[in-house]
Amino acid sequence: MTSTSTATSTRTLSSTSTLTSNPPHNTHIDGLVSTSKTHPTDTHDATLQETIYTPLRLLIYDIWVLGIVATFAWGCSVTTYLVPLFLSNFRRNHLDIGVGTGYYLAKAPPSTHRKVTLFDNEPGALETAKKRSGYVDARAVVGDCLKPLPFTEKFDSVSMYFLLHCLRTSTPAEKTAAFTHAAQVMAPDGVLTGANILGKGVRQDNFFARWIRAKTLAHGVLSNRDDNAWEFETALRGTFREVETWVVGSIFIFRAVGPKTAEVKGKW
Repeated sequence: MTSTSTATSTRTLSSTSTLTSNPPHNTHIDGLVSTSKTHPTDTHDATLQETIYTPLRLLIYDIWVLGIVATFAWGCSVTTYLVPLFLSNFRRNHLDIGVGTGYYLAKAPPSTHRKVTLFDNEPGALETAKKRSGYVDARAVVGDCLKPLPFTEKFDSVSMYFLLHCLRTSTPAEKTAAFTHAAQVMAPDGVLTGANILGKGVRQDNFFARWIRAKTLAHGVLSNRDDNAWEFETALRGTFREVETWVVGSIFIFRAVGPKTAEVKGKW
């Protein structure tokens, strides 16, 4: 895969995907409907708009969403592209935003030298991810990634996989607040990685993808009609010193290093 950055690239993925440089142009189970509920957190109370996760849905998530749908509908193998990206940027003090089932954390053996914090608006997802990760002392916090994050410490690495396409906001630009809030709690040389499904500026959907997209949009599980690589990449480049982005199939993948704390301080 070809990549670009605002500084020297430090990592390249191999594929036939398209670089998002200068394009023309919520967490998260496809096809499942949610209800509203309010839950407390370990740091503050948060009014939750989604309760998508149940034990049964969490069990099928890996096979359905990360396996079949990602590969055959969106054209991006999670094990080929996303898992290696996560593992190579999983550092000593890590924050996972939008934890899903803890799939990515489970790929890395627990280490006493790492500290893990989980952040999601779904208590069920947090509980499952914590158990699956093997980090028994992991901190789980319920909250909204589009609001300032409730942390005073600085994280060495942050991840947000298959999150942005589920955020119910008016525009892709509003979703990029998640980048700003993540940067706020990152160390000066911290790294952010993630991926999400795009709605515009990507290859034409095959039959399976059209069916999945129609169903998930109709049920409000996906909210990404206008999501495009250009707006996401532009926001990342405005927030971080080094940025690499790729598009594989319909998936936008990113790696950003070094929050521009001084430049954006006024907005925080």
